[in-house]
Amino acid sequence: MYAIIAHLDKESEEKINTWREKLKQASISDYDMQPHVTLATHEELDIKVFQDQMNTYFQSEQVLPVFYPSLGMFLSSGTLFLAPTKDRVLTEFHNRYHEHFKKWVNPKSLYAPSQWVPHCTIASHLSHENLVKAFDCCAEWVEPFQGELTSISLLDTIFENEVCVEVKYLHTLNLNKS
Repeated sequence: MYAIIAHLDKESEEKINTWREKLKQASISDYDMQPHVTLATHEELDIKVFQDQMNTYFQSEQVLPVFYPSLGMFLSSGTLFLAPTKDRVLTEFHNRYHEHFKKWVNPKSLYAPSQWVPHCTIASHLSHENLVKAFDCCAEWVEPFQGELTSISLLDTIFENEVCVEVKYLHTLNLNKS
C-alpha cells in the first residue's frame, strides 16, 4: 500500500519526538515514525506517473498552518494521537488532493474525505493499560501548539497482520512558503 503524508515543521517534530522519548523512557511505547499527518492511501500506483502528477499538483500548494489543541485515541488500534483542528484550510487542502487524485484514491479508505480524522500519531498498538498510561502522561506534558505542514511524501508501506513493518520514502516535495 502507498501513503501520502504531510510532514510537520522541525520545531513541531522536535516537540513530538520529545514526548515520544518520554513514553519510551517510561517503557510505555517505542513508536518512532517521523511525525506526520496522513492525507491518503492508495492500493496500486504507477509510481513514475504518480510522481510526475505530484510534482505538477503540489507546485501551487502552500505551507499549511495547523493548530494542535487536543489529544485523541483510536481504541481499536491502541493509538494515541495529537489532533489538529480540522478547520476550513486543512479540510480544503485534503479535499483538493482527493479530488485531483480521485482515480487513484480508494473511496472506502479511512483517509477519504468523509471518514478522515486528521491526526499525528504519538504511540500505536498499545495495550489498553499502556494506552491509558500514555494518555495520562501526555495529558500532563502536552500543551496546545501551532505548527505547519511543510512538505509531502509518497511512501511505500509494508504491512504484516495489519501492522506497518516497513516504510520506504519514494518521493518528497516541499510546499511553498507564502
